Amino acid sequence: MACLKFLQKAWSTTLSKGGHDSNVLSSLRLVEAKPKYLKGIFKIEQKHLNNHGTIHGGVILSLTDTITSLSISTIGYPPPTGVSVNISTEFVRPGGKENDNLICIGKVEQSGKNLSYTRCEFYTLSNTSNTTKSESSSDSDSIQDYEIGKLVAYGSQTKFVNGWKKVTNFSEDGEQELGLEVPNNNEHSQEKAKL
Repeated sequence: MACLKFLQKAWSTTLSKGGHDSNVLSSLRLVEAKPKYLKGIFKIEQKHLNNHGTIHGGVILSLTDTITSLSISTIGYPPPTGVSVNISTEFVRPGGKENDNLICIGKVEQSGKNLSYTRCEFYTLSNTSNTTKSESSSDSDSIQDYEIGKLVAYGSQTKFVNGWKKVTNFSEDGEQELGLEVPNNNEHSQEKAKL
């Protein structure tokens, strides 16, 4: 729960700054998080539609940027989590219509001193989930209450993170905040001697 709370605060801070995320992606709710992994639900609104009445591909590309960036926050980086080096999204099928929801999954594949490599996937909800949960959901609802439908799109992003500092760590399950671990000077000296 600690990782999810940290992530929700990071998203709230991002939205409070205004701009693109606030204008376009404010209907994103984060519902599950642990290090290197997050799930969210995005409610499709009228402003997200293309001329065909389905979610615009540009909105999904924006979600790719946001979901993968937030996934970096699950390892303890506050927003902003770096700058984009590369970002891409592949579209598999139409993503839904107004009042439908998308399940968003973000993952950190690898994060080093300079670069973080991330992936994301977007799914429809099954028909029963979309109709029973779309209006009654709250931030405390667990993603397990939703049934994943079809894959809509997937993407990836590489971010330059050198210069950005982690502020905390989380337990493997995301339930506890561990803070920043400082290596024991004696252990650190022994490691340097081995090199």
